[in-house]
Amino acid sequence: MKKLLSCALFLSTLFLHAQENKMNVLFIMSDDLNVDIASYGHPIVKTPNLDKLRSKSVLFSQAYSQYPLCNPSRNSILSGMYPGTSGCLSNADQLRKTAPDITTLPEAFKKQGYEVISTGKIFHHEDPQSWTGITNLRTGKLHPQGKDYNFYRPAFDERKTIGEGRNLTEGELGFMTWRSVTEKEDILFDSRTARWTMQHLEKLAEDEKPFFLGVGFSRPHDPFFAPKRFFDMYPMESIKLPETPQNASKVPMMAYYDVFKRAFDKMDTQKRLEFVRSYYASISYMDEQLGLVLDKLEALNLSNNTLVVFISDHGYQVGEKGYFNKTLLFERSCRAPLMISNPKLKSSVNKVDKIVEFIDVLPTITEITSVPTPKTAEGRSLIPLMKGKKVEWKEEAISYVNADRSIRTERYRLINWRGQKEALYDHQRDPGEHFNQVDNPEYKEVLKRLRSKLKEIPEFKK
Repeated sequence: MKKLLSCALFLSTLFLHAQENKMNVLFIMSDDLNVDIASYGHPIVKTPNLDKLRSKSVLFSQAYSQYPLCNPSRNSILSGMYPGTSGCLSNADQLRKTAPDITTLPEAFKKQGYEVISTGKIFHHEDPQSWTGITNLRTGKLHPQGKDYNFYRPAFDERKTIGEGRNLTEGELGFMTWRSVTEKEDILFDSRTARWTMQHLEKLAEDEKPFFLGVGFSRPHDPFFAPKRFFDMYPMESIKLPETPQNASKVPMMAYYDVFKRAFDKMDTQKRLEFVRSYYASISYMDEQLGLVLDKLEALNLSNNTLVVFISDHGYQVGEKGYFNKTLLFERSCRAPLMISNPKLKSSVNKVDKIVEFIDVLPTITEITSVPTPKTAEGRSLIPLMKGKKVEWKEEAISYVNADRSIRTERYRLINWRGQKEALYDHQRDPGEHFNQVDNPEYKEVLKRLRSKLKEIPEFKK
């Protein structure tokens, strides 16, 4: 009996020691953020806290979303699966219904004994039929069916704030609204998310239990509500609109959501400038809230044992192609920021220029933390690139929108719209994707090769 008790005590001690040495994860996601930030070379957007995080991180300069729309992209990132494989191809789709047997990123950590919590917007849906076993930490009620993680999403009542602003489409598109908030900024979604995150970090530090904490900021997603001080950072005379060459190739209407495009086409220059200014102000506001969270992590002495991942769900058009939204297969919609800060990584690499996909994020996080990678994940760990190893790497990133598909290689982007229209862009000569080379005989072999690769993209799940 004594031997059994001694053995049990020994195993218990080993388990507790293992738990104590597990690495924490702080997974931070911004909503609709493109690469218009200082770390990616933007000349005027101010993001001092992202700059600070970047100094401790490996930055991926060519990281691409697999579906530039909130729900499909987030589900792709958090499952490590292509949207065509999971079947999650719209904001209405629920991952637990389209792919019921998968293991998500937070679930993988839950299975390993982590405290797993989400604040703000991480998954797009919180439907109890889709996300099972979630405790809503705002109401304290447990959804009955049980497995992913606890979450807190603030009430979205930002229209109670007070400040100057207007809708930029005469009310035609309700989301095209900006507000320079002068009163009640404390009820803004990201302010609430940051406050709750800091409070819960204190509890996690006291518990000394390994955690996976997802923090989802809503900005710069529309409507563009941010405190006035952030609008003041960007005087109207400092704002410039993207330029399109007069001889640029025409983009087919099927590339756009036509209702949106028609409303955008009615916006005059003043309204377009206001849109860009509002987007920049929203980025800087989000950056401030991010800084509060990162400072709290450091103040609680958690930084040395916490993996920090910063990502956006996808990019965003800020007037390029005459569009002011996401959901396109062009560079500005598909490319987005990705930074990974691993305090235990011994490497001189601080930037990776290889093409990477957002489905690679899940296996990277699980490998760094020694958490088993779900078998359903289709991505590849980025650790070899972070360590500067010379390895064979994928040549392309795949993106979907509805029945449209795109392949982005280091030099080219090929887009196919519903099997009816095509565009081939040469980024070496045309980084703005202005000139379609499909009919240029010089690109005959390139087009043939990329068309072949396009056919290899995972089919939409029936």
